[in-house]
Amino acid sequence: MAKNFIFFKPPGPIKEVIKDLKSKPSAFWERKGEAMALKLFAFASQKVPAYRQFLKEQGIKPERIKTIEDFQKLPSIDKDSYLRKYPYLDLFPGAKLSGATTISGTSGSTGEPFYFPRGKVQDLIYRYQAEIFLRDQFEIDRKKTLGIISFGLGIWIGGIFTYKNFNQLAEQGYPLTLIPIGTNKDLFLKSVKKFGRFFDQVILMGIPTMIKDIIDEAKDFGVDWRDYRLKILMATEGFSEKFRDYLCRKTFIKNPLEDTLNIYGSVELGTMAHETALTNLIRKIVVEKPLVFQKLFGQASRLPTLAQYHPYLIRFEIVGQELVASGWGSLMPLIRYRLPDMGGVIGFTEMLEKLKSCGIDVLKEAKKQRIDKKTLKLPFVYVYERSDFATHFIGMIIYPEYFRLILHEKLIEEFVSGKLSLKTQYDKKQNQSLEIHVELKKRVRPKPKLENLIAEAAVRALLKRSTEYQHLCATGSPEYRQQIRPKIFLHAYEDPLYFKPGGKPRWLIK
Repeated sequence: MAKNFIFFKPPGPIKEVIKDLKSKPSAFWERKGEAMALKLFAFASQKVPAYRQFLKEQGIKPERIKTIEDFQKLPSIDKDSYLRKYPYLDLFPGAKLSGATTISGTSGSTGEPFYFPRGKVQDLIYRYQAEIFLRDQFEIDRKKTLGIISFGLGIWIGGIFTYKNFNQLAEQGYPLTLIPIGTNKDLFLKSVKKFGRFFDQVILMGIPTMIKDIIDEAKDFGVDWRDYRLKILMATEGFSEKFRDYLCRKTFIKNPLEDTLNIYGSVELGTMAHETALTNLIRKIVVEKPLVFQKLFGQASRLPTLAQYHPYLIRFEIVGQELVASGWGSLMPLIRYRLPDMGGVIGFTEMLEKLKSCGIDVLKEAKKQRIDKKTLKLPFVYVYERSDFATHFIGMIIYPEYFRLILHEKLIEEFVSGKLSLKTQYDKKQNQSLEIHVELKKRVRPKPKLENLIAEAAVRALLKRSTEYQHLCATGSPEYRQQIRPKIFLHAYEDPLYFKPGGKPRWLIK
């Protein structure tokens, strides 16, 4: 099986592929996904020295893994138990870096950076997915399109990977022109003003907080978003529907379901899933109906990122509350890799049935919203937080997501950029305090009144999210309630210590 292993070959002309994704039953794609997982396992167990050794140490004989049920019993792997444990070259087929055309690295936000080479196969995987959503949702085959890229152009995967593969699509004949700006917001907006008027539409590409900054600062550069037909493509982090509504309101986007799209990806496995018009509709329904939220997402602490994935490219499973994924998104094949993201997996048919049990015919709703012809019969993956991306405060686990929504409250959002960082601080007596560092917008000065507004909103957020915090406030003295009240620090826009421009936002200070 491994000898003739071909991980991915485009199944046909893209128009036919999109037609098949909409017409063939979801079970067809899920069966293809199961076959891919077993083939990838056989390949890795024979050709990858590190994985072969890992299985040996676990007492697993590869020839006994014959069914998807066998596959699901395999132990998961992660950076510490696998990637950092074995010699680096042993992580690659044949212990060779052959075929590497680009090397990306992690941001190091949760530890030391780790490097992931990619080759033609990995480029093809992303290009295939991108062509589907750019063509079907953003209509780049019919509209002369300008794409402006604000993902970081460096060792990180986002900028280079996007430019490289979108540029290949342009060279295939799509009327797509790219400007790879990187994180320079001034140049981004100057480019919109200079070139945007020559195109039918402009795609703003970047991490959500960067896109928000660009949208907020447009007026300073004489950019009126009403002059352009916009699409927004984001990646690297989740956001609320209030955040999406804010972006659309500021840019006069009338169809958020189709005109905004968020990618769920990782440096280890590349683009793993992406939003569709249908996932955006489901999130909109969930926000308005708490009982539907509970039915779909159980005990999720916030509205999750919801995306659809191609199971014949990547396989998702849930172990406990964490997602594990299997695929060949870099030159290192990964089998049941712990990301670690907390979330879940819902099949396409299962999603329809769950919604129907709540009295919602989502396909009927899609028809009302005129997105029924864009429905892909692919499974769903959702992510609500990282299991290792939190700070500990007086025995509680506190996530940045708890507070990101408060920065979009009416009396606060006009003064702040949307970025924040959490820090648990200790005094000389080792008493803890929770610090929330907040970035102000350009030319906004810190004021005690704003600090107090944010502090009060932060307390409300903690009372809503944490039963431990509720208990401490209910039983503690007034002095103790004051001690556990979050401390707010307001910083100038792009403060070099806390909010240095470029790269990903630093949500935690450790």
